[in-house]
Amino acid sequence: MKKIFLIAVLASIFTCAAFAQNQDLSHPKDESKWSDISYVTAPVLKVLEAKEYYVVIYQKKYAGTASVVIPKSWTTFSKEQPRKLKFRNITNPDASFITVVKKADNFHRVILTIPMKKNNKLWGVVTSDKKIDNIDKDTLEELDI
Repeated sequence: MKKIFLIAVLASIFTCAAFAQNQDLSHPKDESKWSDISYVTAPVLKVLEAKEYYVVIYQKKYAGTASVVIPKSWTTFSKEQPRKLKFRNITNPDASFITVVKKADNFHRVILTIPMKKNNKLWGVVTSDKKIDNIDKDTLEELDI
């Protein structure tokens, strides 16, 4: 019985090998189908909320931290101007990150992937006596990563 099974398996392997075609599996790269969208991500350490803006403190690639100010007005949607700030909810605050999306090397959108419950350790509040300039900006400056 074992010999018959072994002969059947070997016969099927050789039959498949005989009928297999020599296919070229490499696909030529067509640059016309490439996207002009790129993105940069960084881990988020803290999100501080104020009345008109968010301050996002993120970790740099090699050492240190940096911060960026994001206006709350970017969450509004209109037909002329799409939403520039989008939130994604996650449960683990240690896995939070910020994504800056660029389209043709111009700023397109910021995506904050953070826990949305404000009682989380990731969220904080900016004191009202702090004055932040440039909270009505239209684009996000380059992140210092």
